[in-house]
Order: sequence, then structure tokens, then C-alpha cells
Amino acid sequence: MSLTTAWTISELPTRVTNKKDDKMTIIKRLNVNTFTSEADNDSFIAELSELWQTWSRPTSSSRLTVDINKDRINPMRMTAFVTVEGDEALAAVNRWSLQVVLPIRNKYKHDNLMIDADLIASISK
Repeated sequence: MSLTTAWTISELPTRVTNKKDDKMTIIKRLNVNTFTSEADNDSFIAELSELWQTWSRPTSSSRLTVDINKDRINPMRMTAFVTVEGDEALAAVNRWSLQVVLPIRNKYKHDNLMIDADLIASISK
């Protein structure tokens, strides 16, 4: 199969899990930050990693994962992938981010792109 092949939802390979059939909506947030220097990027990554490790999120049955990445091509760019189950968990992340993460990130000159998306399919090979 070539990389240019496009599938409709009904044509997806059998190892695909259709997340819309699950009880809880899985939400994926992508944050892309591009800083003006690699030093600022590294500093923010270190601070962000510590913040996420020490955050005692509200108790709920919702799961939360965070992946923090440094771009391999542009050393001034980083990404954070946040995965939460349900709108309630996303609201808790939003409140915490506004109060804690954004003031720290805003110390550095940067451009930000944020995308919130519902997980439609998860493919494992």
C-alpha cells in the first residue's frame, strides 16, 4: 500500500479501534511552541516536565498522559501531546494550564499552535 492511499472509515484495516464506539471520548491536545533560542526551549522543557510531574490532578477516573518532545530538526521548537479521557479531565487541564503553565511559558518569547482533537481511530501495527 502506498503512502498516498486514503481510506474511508469503513475501509480501515481491521486492527483499528474506532474510539467513537467507546464510552469516554479521548481528547488529544497538541501544543507546538517555537522559541527564539534553543536555551529558552530547553529551559521551558525542563520547567514543563517538572510541572507535569508534580501536578496532583483532581481525583477522577479519567486517565491523562503527557508526552514532551524536542524537535529533531529545529532545536528551538518543542511539542507537548496531552491525552485525556473526557471533557471533565480536559477542563481540569485547562484550568491548571491557565494558572500554572502559561505564566511560565509566557516568560519566553515564542509562537504557539494548539490543536484539540477527538481521537477517531488508533492504529497499532
